[in-house]
Amino acid sequence: MMLRLCCCLLICHAAWAGELSSRLDAALAESRPAQSLALTRIQSLDEGLIAPESLQPAWSRYGLRALRQLAAHERGCEGDLSAVPPLWRDFEGRRCADGRLPADWLRLHPVHPLGGSSAAHWRQGRPLGEAADWLHVRERADDLGLLGALSDDNLDALLAGARWLWQDGALWRLRDGHWRLYPAAAWRERAEAAGVSVSAAGTSACAERMDGLCLNPTPAPAWPWRVVLAGLAGLALAGGGWLAWQRRRLERERRFALQMLTHELRTPIAGLAGVVEGLRRDFDRLPDSAQDHFGHLAGGVSRLRQLAEASRHYLSADRLDEGRQAVRLAEWLDAVAERHQAAFCLNEDATLLLPAYWLGLCLDNLLANARRHGRPPWRVLADWDGRRLTLTVCDGGRLSDYRLRRLTRRGSGGEGMGLGLAIVLRVLARLGGRLRLSGPPTSFSLQLPVKRAPRQDHLA
Repeated sequence: MMLRLCCCLLICHAAWAGELSSRLDAALAESRPAQSLALTRIQSLDEGLIAPESLQPAWSRYGLRALRQLAAHERGCEGDLSAVPPLWRDFEGRRCADGRLPADWLRLHPVHPLGGSSAAHWRQGRPLGEAADWLHVRERADDLGLLGALSDDNLDALLAGARWLWQDGALWRLRDGHWRLYPAAAWRERAEAAGVSVSAAGTSACAERMDGLCLNPTPAPAWPWRVVLAGLAGLALAGGGWLAWQRRRLERERRFALQMLTHELRTPIAGLAGVVEGLRRDFDRLPDSAQDHFGHLAGGVSRLRQLAEASRHYLSADRLDEGRQAVRLAEWLDAVAERHQAAFCLNEDATLLLPAYWLGLCLDNLLANARRHGRPPWRVLADWDGRRLTLTVCDGGRLSDYRLRRLTRRGSGGEGMGLGLAIVLRVLARLGGRLRLSGPPTSFSLQLPVKRAPRQDHLA
């Protein structure tokens, strides 16, 4: 079964290959050759007048001394010819004496020992037309001189009986007793239109090989795939742009809804705060059960107020104005720590250019988290190395309380980590700083590029 399958494949390949040569023949039949040489004229030449090695000295037949004597005598018609065979001594004597050769001498001895045709050496100093029929094809100026333009490999193939030759894109075709020359401009376009790609043998894989030619079917035009790929790329870009626009639109809508909610909540929260203050003044008059409920109410109202304020800051972070101002670091940290009953430690007291409002907002949120999840004492450590300010908030809480995975995940939008930490991340990103979480004990480190305030700012 396998043998039959292989035979079928070989028959199909042969039929396909034969079709390529037939297409090329049809394309050449429609083309006009630039030159045509009768095969009989080429066959009338001696093989030595076609073979490329005939142009080299006959090192294997003559000794080096004989060749050197012959070359020296040819240049000046004088010198010793003792090592030269008698035949070529007689040739040199007749040439230098301006004599004549026997009628069949050039036919019987077409190739000179020094290389080239004997006729070319004989014609030195004589009319060009003399002995022209016995020149090598690379020494001729007539139509047979076209063969002299062929490469060494093509001349060898010509002598070996090839019927196709490839020379620098031109085709040589032996048909009907004539060698015909087809330049590339005369055949290539027609052959490619017929579905045949022609190249020199050995440069690529061949569907069909004919002497020095390699025939392959022309590849299908690539433009449909390019159009398809360009269309897919355009659709991908359009889809990406549409998704980005939708995402931006939804973000704007969510932000608008949050702004409206924050704005609308502030009014009832303010009303509840007034009620709480009124109840606080009359706290002693309340029953014991109402006093317990009042504590929960006051805590809830305070939490709502903090949430509304944090939301307002979070929404305004998109229009963050750094507004760096000269701040004496010790006084500023003291004020922040006092609001949260925290201690602070400072390595250097300096007046720095700080975005005081936004950095204070970050510290307030971190200290609020410390009070919620940690245990006292809460500390704020400050370190300034001349280029970067590092503020570290330490407490005794657990890392799991802060949900580190949610904290470090980019684009989380505050989910799972509290709005306060989301504000810190967003503000620091806009200020060119960063936030790190480590522990135990749990520590938040804020790093921000700052510089010392000029002297006039400090004095002011």
